[in-house]
Parts: sequence; structure tokens; C-alpha cells
Amino acid sequence: MNKKIMGVMLVFIMVCTVISVFPQVDAHENVAIVDTMGNKVEIPCPVERIAVLTPTASEIIVALGAEDRVVGIDQYTKWNDEFFLSLRNKPSIGLPPMPNYEKIIDLNPQVVIALADPLFCYPDLEKRLDPAGIKVVRLNFHDPKTYRREVNLLGQMLGKEKRAKEFLNFSQSWVDTIEERVKDVPSEERVRIYYEWIVPYATYSEDAGPSHTTTMAGGASILSEEKVSYSPFSSHVAGFFLLTSPELIVEKNPQMIIKDLMRPSDIIGGRMAPKTIGYTSKPDIKRMAKERGKIINRSVFKEIDAVRNGDVYTFAPSPEFAMSPRWPVALGYMAKVFYPSKFKDLDPQAFHAEWLKKWYGLEYKGVYVYP
Repeated sequence: MNKKIMGVMLVFIMVCTVISVFPQVDAHENVAIVDTMGNKVEIPCPVERIAVLTPTASEIIVALGAEDRVVGIDQYTKWNDEFFLSLRNKPSIGLPPMPNYEKIIDLNPQVVIALADPLFCYPDLEKRLDPAGIKVVRLNFHDPKTYRREVNLLGQMLGKEKRAKEFLNFSQSWVDTIEERVKDVPSEERVRIYYEWIVPYATYSEDAGPSHTTTMAGGASILSEEKVSYSPFSSHVAGFFLLTSPELIVEKNPQMIIKDLMRPSDIIGGRMAPKTIGYTSKPDIKRMAKERGKIINRSVFKEIDAVRNGDVYTFAPSPEFAMSPRWPVALGYMAKVFYPSKFKDLDPQAFHAEWLKKWYGLEYKGVYVYP
């Protein structure tokens, strides 16, 4: 008996010694992180209360299984409630460029996540929220060049590091396969692409996420070397979304046109029009066809190769497709239409369905690319 007691005491002494040598870390200690805009922000870790001003961040949060931490969401996420089932009852905190600062402060989050993209950067966000002790972290989650770092960083913030790595690894072989097959296409033989944003004749600059995805799929932007002198937006966004001219597009003669399809009026204010493009149980193919027809029927485009050959495509709203965490899905569709002979075996829809099921528990539905 004495030997047993002495053994227990010995184990106890050893445990105490280990604890004294390796002190326990406070589970909620503050840590300093650097966001995508280069801002150094000190936040509690793991974050327990978070408000989100971008659907891209909401999408990652749900994939990581941390939706219970969310106290408020942006209006687009609120509108897209069939996809964001677990967030549909969260209060709205606004839509670019009009965050509801009073509502955010009233919800008392520890951290607000906002886009680093210049167009939606909410320049007053830090100034308005800092006095309330609310930290702002700016992350995009749609640009291949920063995607991995951002997902890992959010995983760290939420204490979901393992889940974040699993999420990233899921699509890596898919992306690698596409890049491997197009890497030997000579630059002069790459498909010439004009990628139009939701505003007519507005396009993405070469520094934007969809431009990087286009390049990964083997495309070559017709405007990549152009210095577009005018932006339709304020000076702090010039160089990201750029306004070009019909004449320049005709001169560059794209072989393929992609159009992001989205009407901001659908989600602004209280009207909240029914969702018919993207993830929805009521897809509207006719609307996608109609928008495609508008581009084909632009009188100045008659002699463009893309129009003459019918290579014009409408894409689902960028916040849930080409400019979202699902950019690898959009990458697959791009590769398929850019180089059909190289990607006969590629099935972007099947990959998308697997993505939705694995990370969101959702069945595939909706419409994302036309035709």
C-alpha cells in the first residue's frame, strides 16, 4: 500500500514540476496579427464575438464551423439565406458603402471583418469603431495570391487551425491539375479574355482576384498591359476596378467575354428582390441568357471574335463565385471553356457539388455559368 501511495505522490510531483516549467497559456490572451492591408491589429484569441461585413468571410467562418461566434452579418449574406442557412437569423449590419455603425456597436463584437478590396474598404470603419473597443480586421478570401494566408489567419483567430488546413487542402489538387495542364500554353496562344464586372465597360485590373484566376486558367486579359486613365470610382479605388472603352475592347479583339451578373438594386434597402442567380432554388436561366444577349447585341461589338463565335458567358454574382472563397470552382469553369480539348474530363459542377456538401452540408442547386 505504501508503495502505491508513494507512486501516486511521485506522479503528482512530476505533474507539478511540468506545470511549473511550462505554464498554462491564457486561452483568451491578446495576439497581434497583420491583415491583408498590412494593418497590425491586436485581438483576443480565440475570438468569441465577431461581426462580418463581407459574405466571403461569412462563407469561410461557416466552413470552419464557427458560425455560433457570429453576431451580425452584411446585407448580401442576409439576402443569400438559402446558402447561409445557419446565419439567416443573424441581424444585418449594412451593405457597402453604408455600414450600420450604431448596430455594430450595439451588438458589441470583439472583431469586425471587412474587405481589404479598395471599393468596399469602408474608410471610416476603424475611426468609428475604435472608440468602442472594436477591432477591425481586413481580409478578402477571394484572391488566389492571398487566399491561403487569409484562411489560415482566420483559422488562428477562431482557434480552428486544423479545420482551416483541411479546407485549403481540399481544393489544392484540383487547382494544381488545372495549372499543370495550361502551363505549357505559349503566351501568344493563350485565349484573349475581356472580363466585365457588373458595371458596363468596367473591368478588373490585373491586381484583382478574378484576374489572377483568369491567368491560372490559361487566359490572357486583353487589358493587362493597358494603363486605363480613368476610374468611375473615387480615387482610393482607382486601379482595382477600371473603366475602359468600347473602342479599346474592339481594338484588342477578345476571343472570349465573361460578364459578372449582379444587380445591386436586388439587395439594397428593404426591397430584397428574390434571388434567381447563384445558389437558389428558383434559378432564372432566361435572365442569364438575356444579359448575355445584351452584350452580344452591343453594336460596337459586332466584329469581335468572341461575339462572332458565340464565346460570351454570364457568370453568377462575383461575391459567391469568381470573387469568393469558391474561386477554385470558377477556375474550373474558366479552364473548361478556355480549353475544352484539354479539359474534357474536368467536371466543375461535380466538384462544386462536392464542395457544397462537404463544407456546408448543402445539395447542389442554382445556376452559375451560362451557357
